Amino acid sequence: MADKDKCFSVNAIIVLLVAHFCASVASTGLRNLSLSIKPPWVRRGQEAQLHCQYEMEGTPLYSVKWYRGTLEFYRYSPFENPPAKIFPFTGIKVDMTVSNATHVTLRNVGFNLSGNFTCEVTADAPSFYTGVATNVLTVVELPHSPPTLWTEHTKYDPGDILRANCSTPPSKPGATITFLLNSMTRVRSVVQLTTC
Repeated sequence: MADKDKCFSVNAIIVLLVAHFCASVASTGLRNLSLSIKPPWVRRGQEAQLHCQYEMEGTPLYSVKWYRGTLEFYRYSPFENPPAKIFPFTGIKVDMTVSNATHVTLRNVGFNLSGNFTCEVTADAPSFYTGVATNVLTVVELPHSPPTLWTEHTKYDPGDILRANCSTPPSKPGATITFLLNSMTRVRSVVQLTTC
């Protein structure tokens, strides 16, 4: 075989391998995977909505698995009966009436749910391609009433020493307090350490 023919054969093999690789990537059937959490900062006792967005490109969906950290708490498999399944996880209350292949609604969230949530999407045969998306949920507690301000005296003359105390109800994270005197900032970032 001439050198020219050998070169042509090698080039043809490379082109075929590249075409096969591109076809394999294109046939995974899953793209544009992302996870959004609304709201990203949710008050304790309220609800959080997790939305796993993806495009299957004509390939059937095999399953969507939901994790808090590394523990699975919800799965949607369209070929199973029933398609939705809950796994026990302390503090997670999934509302099955509004949860499906793309959405999971959590009711009455607690502080222990702060952290990473993941949706794992798997395409059906023949690829069984799997993709994951992760996002962070933060559970907070806001003060239940405005701060209270105490001063040693109600009236001051120029040059007097002003002693004041500002307190807020418990919160998580702790509240940041700023003191203003005649609308001018005097003390910043005094953090109340008391939390829920």
